[in-house]
Amino acid sequence: MYIPKLMSMFTLFVALCLTACFGNSNNNSQDATATTAVDRVTTISEADFKRLVMDFEANPEEWKYKGKLPSIISFTADWCGPCRRMAPTFDELAREYAGKINIYKVDVDRSRAVANYFGVSGIPLMLFARMNGLPAVQQGMMSKDQLVHAIENFLLKEE
Repeated sequence: MYIPKLMSMFTLFVALCLTACFGNSNNNSQDATATTAVDRVTTISEADFKRLVMDFEANPEEWKYKGKLPSIISFTADWCGPCRRMAPTFDELAREYAGKINIYKVDVDRSRAVANYFGVSGIPLMLFARMNGLPAVQQGMMSKDQLVHAIENFLLKEE
């Protein structure tokens, strides 16, 4: 399916992220608040994903991003400890990059079709969708510095 193309982008993206700083002292386990404001993390359903990000049923073989801004889509679950630890960082980034990027959260237990399409086998998993070109995928916890590096050098960087 589409996963082999994503995985090749993932390799390059991981190399970039590994060169970023690794320190992140933010271990707060507060969950992200879902709102529709652009300065907050927005929890989206499968239907929202198809409307805001990509309609994977209509175009299963081709990435067609529907967003108006670059986005981070965090695949998560309520029971995931690392996901809960990253939530406050995503809240901070949503405020810091308001109007520049969107940050969405997809619950893998409630949106199984989305998770299955992207082959999510472990969480947290982030999909970095830029305006043009293929997205990148990163599995595992990322520090704020790593996420900022990905935002600045992948999502917001012009080709």
